[in-house]
Parts: sequence; structure tokens; C-alpha cells
Amino acid sequence: MRNGWVKKGSSVMEFAVCYDHSSFDLARSIFLDVTAFFALMAPWAIARLVEISREDGAARLQAA
Repeated sequence: MRNGWVKKGSSVMEFAVCYDHSSFDLARSIFLDVTAFFALMAPWAIARLVEISREDGAARLQAA
């Protein structure tokens, strides 16, 4: 395949890899993704736990 983007003698796969695939970068990326997910989900989880505890408290008040 020869066009303006690929030099003669080079493969297309060389251009598909735009950055260094070191294991440290991969681990850091996964850690940041997981941390961001939990940071975004924490308020929802707290609100859900508060809602469940209020429902449980209301059920106890009705039984009494």
C-alpha cells in the first residue's frame, strides 16, 4: 500500500500504534478509568443507600 501516509517499506501496522504500549501506561490508564468510574458512581450509590434506609425506617414506623 503506497500513498502519502505510508512510506515505502513500512507496514500499515506501524502507523496504527501511535504511542508506546508500556505496561506502566496501561496500568495507569486502567487505574484512572476505574477511579473515575467509582468517583462518578459514588454519589448515586450514596443516594440509593439513603433511599433504601429511609424506606426501611418508614416500614418500621408503619408496623409499630
